Amino acid sequence: MKLVLKISGKFFDEENIESLIKLKKTVKQIISENNRLAIVTGGGATARKYIKIARELGVNEAHLDLLGIWASRLNAYLLAFILSDVSYMKVPENIEEFIERWESGKVIITGGFQPGQSTATVAALVSEAIGADYLILATNVDGVYDKDPRYYTDAKLIPRLDTVTLRKVLESSQSVKAGTYELLDPLAIKIIERSRIKVVVMNYKRLDKVLDIIKGNEIGSIIEPA
Repeated sequence: MKLVLKISGKFFDEENIESLIKLKKTVKQIISENNRLAIVTGGGATARKYIKIARELGVNEAHLDLLGIWASRLNAYLLAFILSDVSYMKVPENIEEFIERWESGKVIITGGFQPGQSTATVAALVSEAIGADYLILATNVDGVYDKDPRYYTDAKLIPRLDTVTLRKVLESSQSVKAGTYELLDPLAIKIIERSRIKVVVMNYKRLDKVLDIIKGNEIGSIIEPA
């Protein structure tokens, strides 16, 4: 089975060594069962810090995006070094490099590719390129909710939904400014739809459950392409 794991930058913000150790163990378990794995990392607080400073100083959006991309690649290199015995040690900077390195048979870890493109879109592109069985979005919530659980205590988890419903859920909060991408941006959703990619949204605190997803157990929210 081929999997793409998109890890929110917020995972790295917590600076939790134990979480990184658990992630390393999970990755080793996944590939030990003859699964192929690619990982895409977000930029997190590091990206937001530099983007905020630069925006206040009048830097344009394309250059702000570059700051976010470089921060995401820093997180990617952290994982590549931690997983050095099973990962490709050079982080791809575009889809062509990713495809070439995927042929190595190793775990490929990447961050952002280009301005105007979120790491969610990168994860969708990577999933499309390898024909992934699942794109797993590991974020700081348990799945997709009918409204933002950060602000609404009555927000309800949606166990299953399609991309049409997802658009409706996201449209009130979606932004395309650097450093403000939500769960999936419009381009990522289009890629998911055109290549019929199955998406699972789960909390990165439950990454040890990825193997359960492979075995067919439902974790978090499942998004089906419309």
